[in-house]
Amino acid sequence: MTATQTPQAEVIGKAFDEMGELVEIQGGSNHVGWWSGDDDEATFLEAINHLTELVGERLRLRRGRQLLDIGCGVAQPAIRYAQRYDVDVTGLTNSPWQVAEANRRTKAAGVHAQIAIDLGDAAALPYADESFDAVLSFQSLQHAADRGRWLREMARVVRPGGRVVLADFVEEIPLSEQEAEILFGNNVPMERPLPYAQVVDQVRESGLAVDEALSCGDRIRRSYPAYWERIGRIKQDLVTTLGEERVESHLQFMQTMLPIYHDKIGYVIITAHRPH
Repeated sequence: MTATQTPQAEVIGKAFDEMGELVEIQGGSNHVGWWSGDDDEATFLEAINHLTELVGERLRLRRGRQLLDIGCGVAQPAIRYAQRYDVDVTGLTNSPWQVAEANRRTKAAGVHAQIAIDLGDAAALPYADESFDAVLSFQSLQHAADRGRWLREMARVVRPGGRVVLADFVEEIPLSEQEAEILFGNNVPMERPLPYAQVVDQVRESGLAVDEALSCGDRIRRSYPAYWERIGRIKQDLVTTLGEERVESHLQFMQTMLPIYHDKIGYVIITAHRPH
């Protein structure tokens, strides 16, 4: 990076600030949905909640434990885990807008005392070694300029025996260079997804032991048509809140990006732990 370049974490944080209320498209969450099969009739938001629960179960959370949520967004999963498991959650985001909105939501949900939202960079976590019982990265690793560094930071701050769970996209069919450029040209720049085996290898190389690597692109793929169905229901409200120009700019890009995800990108949920 040259002296005049802006750090990627700052670029991404600013992009999330500008996106603001667009989080309502996914009910406040920043991740895809999960359907158990073709006969699963869950709505988009219900399917998103299903994936939140599925990931939460893998964290093995119990009352009083300390969870770090890297890339916490506006704290929707954090709120759910605080309510269900009575844990304390530290959420990390690089977006000042998300910090403010997450704090508003945790207060409204009655769990503000259990959830702290910090502004920071996942590549240099502002926490001491072995600070947390569990660490979560929910579709945030895709924004890492140096995935290995992020993973090593996760391994550093989790306690021996503690769980680390990552949910993110993987490349199922090789992308063209043009398609990879489209992803990085997103409003929130995303690195090119890696193949499943390479992602698993990177987790192991960080010093974590992989317990499970669930490839599940078929379970999340309905998110893309469901996204557009959701837009049909709430678009006018988004326009009222954000203005037509911002909404149309976002949707125009999604029309370019989502077909790539539907056709070529899968999904993996990796459960790992730090060895004693």
